[in-house]
Amino acid sequence: SIQTMTSVTNLNRYQRRKEKTRRELLAAAKKILAKKGYHNTKITDIAAEADIGVGTFYLYYSTKDALFFELVEETARLLKEEIDQARAQVEDLVEKVRAANHTFFRFAQANRELFKIVFGHGNTFNDLLRQVYATFIADAAANVTEGIRQQVFRPFHPDVVANALIGMSAQVVSWWIEQEGLSAAEMAEAMTAFSLHGLALHPPQHP
Repeated sequence: SIQTMTSVTNLNRYQRRKEKTRRELLAAAKKILAKKGYHNTKITDIAAEADIGVGTFYLYYSTKDALFFELVEETARLLKEEIDQARAQVEDLVEKVRAANHTFFRFAQANRELFKIVFGHGNTFNDLLRQVYATFIADAAANVTEGIRQQVFRPFHPDVVANALIGMSAQVVSWWIEQEGLSAAEMAEAMTAFSLHGLALHPPQHP
């Protein structure tokens, strides 16, 4: 009926408006956090930047932490999408590793302040980081398994290698975002070389 169609249209309009406000809040939070840091950012700052009332903020998020958790989750989703796209553009497994590393460090550079907050407040975000890491570890394990199947990678246990690679990347990026000396490209190449060849100049031939 016309009444039902009108109700559906109004509901869709409301949902679109709600989603738009949510995205505006996330964008505002990202901007203010970059300027002020996590502890100095207030809900009133975020609401003002998004041009909404504080009461409206609380319709979407119960606390500043709740908003920031969603911001981190969304950022992790975007990072995964970009890495997946970069890897899909090359066939060679070694080049897939390089593409993933370049994408990761470029992304970290573009989101430097957000990364600083996440890694600088480890206790606050431990559970969230574990969830984020789990997604990337699963992807890495699948990639390592495929590399072993194709006899491109040495036959290590995929889960061990995946945890080592993601743990190493997280530690390295948390150090790098506080530095000024090395570019994203330099970091990506260093991590690619280390991931693929390790430390030894002449690695032994046995696995």
